[in-house]
Amino acid sequence: MGVFFGTKQRLHPMDAPSLKESDTRLRDAILAFVAAHPDPAVGRFKAALADWGEDWRAAAPHHLPAADTLGQTLALSAPETRDLLALFVQERASRKWEQSYTRVDGVVGEDMLAGYGFAEVIGKQGPFVSTRVRAGIGVWGPQITYPAHRHQAEEVYVVLAGSAVFSLGEGERASSARQRAGTAVHVSPLLTHGFRTEDEPLAVFYLWQAGDLREKSSFS
Repeated sequence: MGVFFGTKQRLHPMDAPSLKESDTRLRDAILAFVAAHPDPAVGRFKAALADWGEDWRAAAPHHLPAADTLGQTLALSAPETRDLLALFVQERASRKWEQSYTRVDGVVGEDMLAGYGFAEVIGKQGPFVSTRVRAGIGVWGPQITYPAHRHQAEEVYVVLAGSAVFSLGEGERASSARQRAGTAVHVSPLLTHGFRTEDEPLAVFYLWQAGDLREKSSFS
């Protein structure tokens, strides 16, 4: 097991107790952030998150370029998101950074594959194991399009830093708006949604509940 501290530095070991301490700091900050958040969209997830479960398992850190992008986002945060974002930035080297899609899937572009990643803290893949709720951070670099997609789970994005143009719905009911740090975007089950970043990166705190918490999205 090891942790990357930057893309050009050597891999340093990290023992399980230290990793659990890092995970616990993030979990506790997430629980406090959601408990205090005033937006009703976030409020819909409070009960599930308050009873997420009790099991922890070590998730070996894995580096992606998105972790480096995250380190550049603090100046783009809002006062109400800065503390949680700063902790994720501090702990980014201990995270297991992932991507849901590959080139073989053929559903997202090279721009997204080269510039995004997410790190789950609570969920089916842990490190805090839950089948009720999924919580973590997602990062996208500038000039990335996340194509329209949908899934069974209910979702909310809280923009921690940067901005993106979010699109919700299809046809006559479709809407599109730029969302900046501090705003929450609610996505109902099976609602088609997507977004695009422009000149700045985007960092979001995400929550899922109901449905398969690791479902691969369907694309329009």
